[in-house]
Amino acid sequence: MILPNNQLLKIPMCLSITVGIWPIIFMENKRLKKIYDVFAIIYYYYYLEYILRAYYQLTILLRAEHLNVEEILGNLCITLIYTVSMFRLKAFNTREIKALFANIIKTEDEILRNSDLKIQKIYMFYVRNNMIYNILFLFNGWVVSFLYFLHPFFMELPTMIVNNETVTLKTLPLSTWWPINIQKHYWIAYCWNVFDGTLGSSFVINSDILTFCVIVFALSQLKILSYRLRQFNDERKNIDNTRNCDEYFKKTFVNLVNEHQNIIKYIDTFNQAMKYVMLFDFLQCSVQLATITLQLLVMEINAQNVFFVGEFMFTMIIRIVIYYFNANEVIFQSQALAMDLWQTNWYEQNAEVKKMMMFFMARAQRPLKFQIGPFGVMSLETFITILKATYSYMMLFINTSG
Repeated sequence: MILPNNQLLKIPMCLSITVGIWPIIFMENKRLKKIYDVFAIIYYYYYLEYILRAYYQLTILLRAEHLNVEEILGNLCITLIYTVSMFRLKAFNTREIKALFANIIKTEDEILRNSDLKIQKIYMFYVRNNMIYNILFLFNGWVVSFLYFLHPFFMELPTMIVNNETVTLKTLPLSTWWPINIQKHYWIAYCWNVFDGTLGSSFVINSDILTFCVIVFALSQLKILSYRLRQFNDERKNIDNTRNCDEYFKKTFVNLVNEHQNIIKYIDTFNQAMKYVMLFDFLQCSVQLATITLQLLVMEINAQNVFFVGEFMFTMIIRIVIYYFNANEVIFQSQALAMDLWQTNWYEQNAEVKKMMMFFMARAQRPLKFQIGPFGVMSLETFITILKATYSYMMLFINTSG
C-alpha cells in the first residue's frame, strides 16, 4: 500500500504525493523510495530557483528609476508566502515531523478500533471539520491561482515610447526575472510562468493543509482526553470491592496521565521543528495582507480587480483563521482538563490516586501552546495582532506615498 488508510490525512496525502511533499512513502521499498526522493528534490530545488528569480526581480524593481508599485506589491504578496512554504517543506523532512505524521496514522487506527463509540464520534467530528478546512482552503487557493493566470488578459497593459511609437508591453501573471525577452517570446514565458505558479500554489496549499491536520489532531486528542476524564467515575459500579476499585482507578488514571504526556510531547515536537517556520509565517502575514489590499490603490478600480483582490484577501484570511482559531482552541481545551478532572469524584479516591490527580490538575493549569519562535504563541490574540499590523503597514504606505 502506497498510502495508509487515514481519514484525517486523506486529502493532504493524495495531493502532496503529486509534488513530492508527503514525507512517509515507499518506506518498505527502498528503490521506489529513492526514486520518489529524487523526484521531490528536483521539484524542491526548482521551486527554490524560482523564488530566487522572484527576489532578484524584486531587487531590480526597487532599484529602478521609476518604481512600478503595482508589480512590487504583486511580487511581495506572492514571493513571501512561497518562501514560507519552502521553509515548511524543509521542516516536513525532519525526523520530528515525520514522527508526528506516523503518530497520527497509528493513533487514528487505535481510535477507530476502540470499543467506545463516543471516542470514535469525537475524533470523526474533528476529521469532518478538518475536511471542511481542507476543501475550503483548497478551492479558494486554486481560484486565486487561476485568477492570477488570467489577470494579464483583463488588466490595463502598460505602454512605452519606442522610436516615437507607443508600444504596449505584455505582462505575465507572476513577477519574476527572466533569462529571455518576454516581449519576443511571450507565450513561452507565459506557459513557463503558469507552470511556476501551479507548482508554487501546489506547494503552498498542500503544505498548509498538512499543517492544518497536525494542529487539528492535537485538538482532537485533547477533546478525547477530556471525555475520558469526565467518564472516570462511571466504571465504579462495575467493580466488585474497594481493593479492586482502587487498583482499577490507579491503573486507569496512570493511562490518562500517559495520554496527557503524549499530547504534551506531540506539541513540543511540533514546536521544536516548526516554531521558526511559524515565526516567519507570522511576520509575513501582515505584510502580505497589506500588499494585497494596497494593490487596489494602484490598480484601475473595476469589477475584475476588486473580485481578484477580494478573493485573494478572503483566502489568506481563511488560512490565518484556520491556523490561529484551532491553535487557540488547543490552549483553551488543555486548560479545561483541570476542570474536567475537578468535576469528578476525585475526593473519593485513595491517597495515592488523589495525589496523582492533584499533580495532573496543577500541570493542566499550564496551557499547551503552539509557538511562534521562542516567545510568541499562536492564538486569536495573535491573529488580532496580525490585523493591527496590516492596518499599520497600509497607513505607513499611504502616508509615505501621498
